[in-house]
Amino acid sequence: MARKRFPVFLMSGRDQKKRKILEDLDPEGKYQAKALLPFLGKRVIDWVVEELRKSQYIGQIYVLGLSKEELGIEGLEYIHVETTTDFPEKLYIGLKYLKSKGIKPEQIVISTSDCPAITINRINQFMEFLFKRPGYDFVIGVVPEEIAEASFPNAKRVVARFKDYHVFPGELYALSPSAIEQGYQIIREIHHRRRKRALWPIIRFIAKKPSVWPLIFKFLLKQATLADGIKIVEKAFNCKADAIVIPDAGFGMDMDLTEDYYRLQEFVKKTKLIKKIENRT
Repeated sequence: MARKRFPVFLMSGRDQKKRKILEDLDPEGKYQAKALLPFLGKRVIDWVVEELRKSQYIGQIYVLGLSKEELGIEGLEYIHVETTTDFPEKLYIGLKYLKSKGIKPEQIVISTSDCPAITINRINQFMEFLFKRPGYDFVIGVVPEEIAEASFPNAKRVVARFKDYHVFPGELYALSPSAIEQGYQIIREIHHRRRKRALWPIIRFIAKKPSVWPLIFKFLLKQATLADGIKIVEKAFNCKADAIVIPDAGFGMDMDLTEDYYRLQEFVKKTKLIKKIENRT
């Protein structure tokens, strides 16, 4: 039986104001985005595309934020979006492009382009979870704090502390077209607050809906589980949602800071380059 294939939006731009990581690693301004930075013999984004292409669950990969001339990878589809266009607008433009081509996916996978440690095994773990959740509006992979800290001490990535897990978002998640269209402003607000790597701004935002108050109180009392967190999302945004725990630091580590770049280099050397050498021998 043929496997269901999902389109992927590969987000590859940068902020209006260049982040310090680009100022530090690219002082001459040669690179449009951090995804283009050299990284262990390739570019950061090349490591991501290489793994995505291995998955039997992934169909066409659509690049948003870089042009074909800037990226130069064949076989991808490039949607014209300015490099510095904000995240929610990129999603909306990407969906509009799919509609113009008569493409009507049930869900769209969103991937960052600055997570070179991501692997095909973890991509497929997420995709298989998504495959079993048709009709869901929001599906996300999350990484436990202890997993990240074991490989990246003092990573300080945790966004939500539940009774059963302390987690932060991974680098893959999925949205339904209706979630992108109907939740445009919500996505903008959540994305803005998520960038602060704190849950409180998000809680204040979703607490505007009284139906979620009992669950929020449970969270404040430190009795809420990850499953309760999903219920909060579903009630707050009137959607169908779920999350899968991915026990792999590489699935959740991107490059926000200059030190992330160097720590990810060491991690990828150990998890990908050494394994590749071992497999050859």
